[in-house]
Amino acid sequence: MKLTLLDAVWFVNVWLLEHEGQRFVIDSGHGLERPLLNRALRRAGVRPGDLTAVILTHRHSDHAGNARWIRDKFRCPVICHASDARVLSGDEPAPPLSRRGAALHEDLLCRFEDVFPARSPVDDVFDKAGTWKWGFDIIPTAGHTAGSVMLYHAPSASLFSGDAILASPMALRSVEGLRPAKTGFSLDTEACHRAVDAYLEEMPHIDTLCAGHGPPVRDGVREKLLGVRTRLMARTSATSRTLPSSHAPHP
Repeated sequence: MKLTLLDAVWFVNVWLLEHEGQRFVIDSGHGLERPLLNRALRRAGVRPGDLTAVILTHRHSDHAGNARWIRDKFRCPVICHASDARVLSGDEPAPPLSRRGAALHEDLLCRFEDVFPARSPVDDVFDKAGTWKWGFDIIPTAGHTAGSVMLYHAPSASLFSGDAILASPMALRSVEGLRPAKTGFSLDTEACHRAVDAYLEEMPHIDTLCAGHGPPVRDGVREKLLGVRTRLMARTSATSRTLPSSHAPHP
């Protein structure tokens, strides 16, 4: 088993997972970084016909922007959640991103995403939680996008968290700091956070956290993920305390 972060691609993490003769690209990066991705895949020895599949954690353009190109160049299927497939394939319009609480740079990125969403044919989909194939478990985290997921690869004990769990407070690999999905880039942040919290409550053994942004996390993974859960629980508690009286339960 070999897990490689294609770190020539800077804006988002693109992962190459090799296991028992199969090779998977997890997320594909933004189209603006395609020359860097092409170089990284060549350096990793990937040739047309070598890839088993491109698997997407969600449809945002920084994660799915090169899916069509990889599909065509390397002759492999593109796979994502059914709810994101309808948007990615162009059958449905992309809903505008929520900008509640977004900083200026987040707002600009959201506007860019709304105008230039990723597009790609989708060859296969998953739509249920649990064991899938090739050793992957699907963990739906709807709320970042309608079909956002985390992927747990049991043979390597790797969790590909997409943007449901970030490994850095910024788009930097030099700074580690785990945090849940950001409000500025999510359709329903609270729903995503609830899904992540439920998974972390009974998470399996995880050797490597492979987030969509930030460095690979290999040391103290469980403790750090429990820290994310503590943060989510504190946020939920704070929200419940600030609910208006009309939302409070009746005695």
